[in-house]
Order: sequence, then structure tokens, then C-alpha cells
Amino acid sequence: MLRSLLEIMDRYPDLPREVILKESILLNGLSFSDSALQASYQEKAYYLFTFDPDDPEHVKGRGRVVPQEVRISGGPLGLRATVIQSRHSSRSPFRVDLEENLKLFVDGQPIADVEFVPRPSYYGQALRDGIRVEEVAPAIYWGETADVTAYRICEYWNVNQQCKFCDINENFRSWGHLRKGLGAVVPRELVADAVEVASRDPGVRRYLITGGTIRDGLKEAEFYLQYVKEVEERVSSLPARLNTQALRVEVLPRFYEAGVDYYHPNLEVWDEKLFALISPGKNLNIGRDEWIRRTVEAVKVFGVGNVSPNFVAGIEMAYSPDFPHGFRKVEEAVKSTASGIEFLMSRDVTPKFDTWGLEPRSWFGIHGVSLPPLEYYLELYRAYRDLRRKYGMPWPRGLGEAGPGVSRVPASGFMDVEF
Repeated sequence: MLRSLLEIMDRYPDLPREVILKESILLNGLSFSDSALQASYQEKAYYLFTFDPDDPEHVKGRGRVVPQEVRISGGPLGLRATVIQSRHSSRSPFRVDLEENLKLFVDGQPIADVEFVPRPSYYGQALRDGIRVEEVAPAIYWGETADVTAYRICEYWNVNQQCKFCDINENFRSWGHLRKGLGAVVPRELVADAVEVASRDPGVRRYLITGGTIRDGLKEAEFYLQYVKEVEERVSSLPARLNTQALRVEVLPRFYEAGVDYYHPNLEVWDEKLFALISPGKNLNIGRDEWIRRTVEAVKVFGVGNVSPNFVAGIEMAYSPDFPHGFRKVEEAVKSTASGIEFLMSRDVTPKFDTWGLEPRSWFGIHGVSLPPLEYYLELYRAYRDLRRKYGMPWPRGLGEAGPGVSRVPASGFMDVEF
């Protein structure tokens, strides 16, 4: 693995080494020694998806929950500080172990120093009914974002129309015990309490309201709008991010007026055929063309740089005998997604990415699909970089600063590419 990584770094001299290593870790996951987990850190919040290559029952067998994120730096490659989401994999070639200090090993060789994300100051504080604030608004982005999963399941699962990469309902079944006293719907007043407490931490710079889909779009809009209003009545100092399905254009001004600054109607995959196959609920309930139209129209409400639909980067290359539909060649997959990026950027939309994590209890995990090669992500980020320059687009606002050694986006390296 190490030799292969070094060879790829030589083949992509225009991309930071940190990006190449980060994407490889996100694809393969991380293993942790028991001694490494004796350190003090913020434990991982299983808040929306697991992202773990290991089955939840295996992960729960550990003596302690792993860190939310790690930050690697230094080592023989002289790496700049790079934040990476923890994805638990006992089979990963990447291992965090304690050798005088925490280090990242690959093929048994230390390649970087490691820090675990520190526990935020607001963790441990009790809200009403004794529920701890981190059970409602855990920190992500190295503590910069207070993340609220208001609705912890998705209704597409009820009719077998869930996105094939997604394990949200299985995640709730597996890890709901971490949020004692909380069901699938978190009370609005509890969310407002939690965000208010988190906002007192000087490291918190924004909050995110997210959750599963309610199939009736108008009901979903009203559901999430009430959360934003409840929080904004108590906390007006933090910018708000909203992650929902592509809502009807006529309801969006109400969210803007309520206090939403950044809007994420996550599209997941660009190719028309793959969108229908991978996200059947979204396709049948709204439709790809209408989803795109609503996303583009949202810029008129929230402004340039503030509408950022997510792509689950790599799912367009998903392939198995049970799913023989994904692109087989990197250049074809990148060409498809890059065409979507160009379409959106030419209309003032700034897409963003999460690197696909193959969770074993998602449809893709159950049906044994293959992950894309590392080169796919490097070619995709090159294309994104070049298109952003072509259209003079800002980075997606609401994700923090960009650049190698600066970005705190944990689940993708696309914002670590350049300043």
C-alpha cells in the first residue's frame, strides 16, 4: 500500500500529498489499537450514517467508541495538518497506534503524527430530562459545526425506495442506544437548548439541521422550518446550514427569512440513469430534472455560493453482479460527474462532495458492490478545481476555510486541494 501511494503521489504532482493520503484513508477506513484509544478525545457521534466499513456489531464490540475525527501531520512526507473523518475498519492497511505519541502506520511503517479531535467544552452538559448536549448537537468539522439530526430515519426505507448507498435507518437501529431517551424525532425545544449551549463554545462557527426525508415535501418543509425558527429565536449569532430534499421553490424564502444561510439539497449522483437506480425514492417522489431545477432556483433565494448540493463521490462507479450499472472506467465516471459540476457552476450553484463509504448494512453493502479506485477521486478533484477556476466560483460557503493544511472538511479532500 505505501509503495502504491508514493507512486500515485508522483503521478499527481499538481495535487497535495495530503489529499491523496486522505482519500485513501477515507476509502479504506482506519483501525485503532486499544492503547491508542486510551487518549482523551471527542468520541464519534453516530448521527446520520455510520460511514464505517465494519459492521456496527463489530464496532460496538470495542471497549470504547473511536474518535469523531483525526488530524494527521508531519512524518517522513512532511504533511500539513489534515482533518479526516474516522471510519472504523479492522481490515484497513491504515492503523493508529501509540508509539511514544499517536502515529499513523501503513504497512507497519509510521507515516504521520496523529491528533484526536479534542472534546468540546460544551460536552457533558445536561439538558432537560438529563439528556446530554452531545446527544443532540455533536460537533463535526473539528468542532466548528454543531450537527443536529432532527429526524433520524428516512421514510423512503418504509417503501423500499431508500438510496442504495445509505444506512440511516440501520444506523439508528444500531446506535440509538447512544442517545438515551431520544427517539427518531428529536423535540424542537431540545434542539434549541443544545444549539444554544454549543454556541457558547468559541470554536463553534455554525450549526447544521439535517435528517432523513419525509415523503410529503410540504410536510418536510414545515417540519424542518419549525426547527430553524425554534433555534433562531434563541441563537442568532451562528450561521445555519440546512440539509433537506430539494424543496419546492415557493417555500424557500420562508427558510431564508427564518435564518438559513446555506442550503444543501443533496443530489447524490449526476447521471440520469444512475440517479433513478441509486436514489429511487428521490426519483419517484420529485424526479431528477425537477430536483435540479429547484436547486438552481434556490440560488435566487440564498445567493451564489450558498446552495451546495452534495454528491456521494464514487457511487457512479458502484458495480456488482446485482448492480451491473456503474461506470467501469474512471474517465467515463469523472466525465459524467464533471458535466454535472459544470452545469451547476454555470448556474451559480457550488456542489460539494462526501467520499463514499461502503457501509455493510446499506443496499450496496449487502449486495457486495465495489468501490472506485483512488485515482477516480484525484481526477474528479482536478476537474472540480479547473471548473471552479473557469467559472470564478467561490468554495461552498458554510464549510469553513479551504486549502491544504487549512480545511476542516472531514469526509472529503476536495477542499484540501487549493486555496
